[in-house]
Amino acid sequence: MNPPGPDAEGTTIRILLLEDNRLDADLTRLRLESLRVPVSLQTVETEADFCKVLDAGDIDIVLADFMLPAFSGAEALAIVRERSPDLPFVVVSGVLGEEHAVEILKKGATDYVVKQRLQRLPMVVERALAEAKERRQRIGAERALETSETNYRRLVDALRDYAVIGLNAEGRIRSLNRAAEDILGFSIQEMKGRPASLLYQGQETDCGSLHESLQNALQHESHSVECWMKRRNGSEFFASIVTTTIRNDAGNVVGFSKIIRDTTEARRAAETLEAAKEQAEAANAAKDRFLAMLSHELRTPLTPILAAVHLLDQESALPASLEDVPPMIRRNVELEARLIDDLLDLTSITHNKLNLTLKPLDMDACLSGVVEMGRAEVRGKRQQMEVRLEAEHSLVSADAGRTQQIIWNVLKNAIKFTPSGGRIVIESFNPDADHYSVCISDNGIGISEAALTRIFSAFEQADISITREFGGLGLGLAIAHALACKHDGELIAESAGPGRGARFTFTLPLLDRVPDETEGPVSVDRRAYERPLRILLVEDNEDTSRAMARLLKILGHEVSLANTVASGKRLAQTEVFDLLVGDIGLPDGDGTEVAREFKRIQQRPSIAITGFGMDEDILKSQEAGFTAHVTKPVNFEHLSELISVLTKY
Repeated sequence: MNPPGPDAEGTTIRILLLEDNRLDADLTRLRLESLRVPVSLQTVETEADFCKVLDAGDIDIVLADFMLPAFSGAEALAIVRERSPDLPFVVVSGVLGEEHAVEILKKGATDYVVKQRLQRLPMVVERALAEAKERRQRIGAERALETSETNYRRLVDALRDYAVIGLNAEGRIRSLNRAAEDILGFSIQEMKGRPASLLYQGQETDCGSLHESLQNALQHESHSVECWMKRRNGSEFFASIVTTTIRNDAGNVVGFSKIIRDTTEARRAAETLEAAKEQAEAANAAKDRFLAMLSHELRTPLTPILAAVHLLDQESALPASLEDVPPMIRRNVELEARLIDDLLDLTSITHNKLNLTLKPLDMDACLSGVVEMGRAEVRGKRQQMEVRLEAEHSLVSADAGRTQQIIWNVLKNAIKFTPSGGRIVIESFNPDADHYSVCISDNGIGISEAALTRIFSAFEQADISITREFGGLGLGLAIAHALACKHDGELIAESAGPGRGARFTFTLPLLDRVPDETEGPVSVDRRAYERPLRILLVEDNEDTSRAMARLLKILGHEVSLANTVASGKRLAQTEVFDLLVGDIGLPDGDGTEVAREFKRIQQRPSIAITGFGMDEDILKSQEAGFTAHVTKPVNFEHLSELISVLTKY
């Protein structure tokens, strides 16, 4: 149903506001008070309440936030366009970028306002209502044409932004409204009785010929086209032209109407938005390249550090005063690597580039593995950890690594914000017959009600004092929440308030049926195929190259070194190797060139060891022929295991 709209001065404007933030709703109400007419504002937060008010039909305009917890502005727009196509719809959001703005306008939004510039809202509302009013007038005018020529003239003369031209059945002009004189520059007297093709002033190639538009209108009752036109004085404007067939009561064609609107401003605004979108996309691509290179440059120095620690571990004895130094170095290097991984994960999630490998997964087994990972930290803080595996069914379809990451991020959060001597409870259960849930609760510092609303936002912590005391970037929970949603699951945070602990519940849908075969872990007996290998190591970082070569030699392997694409390819062409271990970022090119040459000549396995660790980097190395991909800093126990697996025979 289309709303009647406020047509007279003093009429109350009826506004439906979709907003879940009370403060933002109050600020919106305050801004709307500056309108020249009274405002009736109804605020809703859910889809059900939104639809209920909308169906009542007593609304002049909709204002909607772009992103709500369970209902988005895009979904609200789709509902409005389906149920009330002519109802003005304005997006009011604090997170709407140029890219999303273009998309939401393409989907039918009337306009948008960013919350940082809320002072524009009254002007936007007035303009949207005015445009809706003009739209209703135009529709009314077109309907009136079918029944009364007199009413037609009265209505079209009231339209100031639309040139309305009446044609006879042969396409000759018989009437123009005042707006046509203003927009086109022709008077009624000089144009009456002349062919409408004169209005195009030789631009029928762009707009289509008059004959084509009339024929299309006859076939389809209406024909629309957008093109550049010239006024009588030669100035150009971008026109939206609608040609409509007019029939009498008997159904016979008695003429046509042409409605022309100057849409130059709207077109240029759309072009500006499109250019801004392209610039934003280019900036995002540059940022992605920067983050990838930053990741490589930050990871590369960590590998020789870990290698040095591994070499220290090989020493038979260290002074007692230094025994805790290698574990401390390893811990901090791994922490640094985790921070880099979090930044890259966040970038992948933001650009929807994160790929999941879904397989049947026993969640209780996955949970138990994460618990074992956390026991050392729990003991270090003298905390108590209780585990209850009470789910009767625990088989889901999930990415094992990413699911482990979700649980670990939540558990790590509980350990971090629970004081020494505190208690952490981990339990699995089935909330219903179709879902599996794991709950991690603690009696730590708790979360305020205000902080709960943003707990899953990137770079957010409850307040600045927590950041100072506990550190961290505030990415772990944001990534965990995004990964849970990618799995069609949910992650919910609850707390009774500061000092009263927190409870996080991660829920996934169970598999509909148990598969005939479920892939399980494969145990590897390295002793069955360990042997000395000839290894080609391609690495341009001298410290990394020297440290890795030394470790590989300690394992009994013979190592040949190369530090460029050219030297790597030359060795691959002239010597025989059992394995290639190579970096991708090299000074004279891409290490994947070495991998392709090595695969062509040697037909042996290869391992990419690189600071580039995003999904597209792994795919790129696989396509180049690398058998495996290891992201720096290198875990040398894992590398040794991987070498054994790849070179068995």
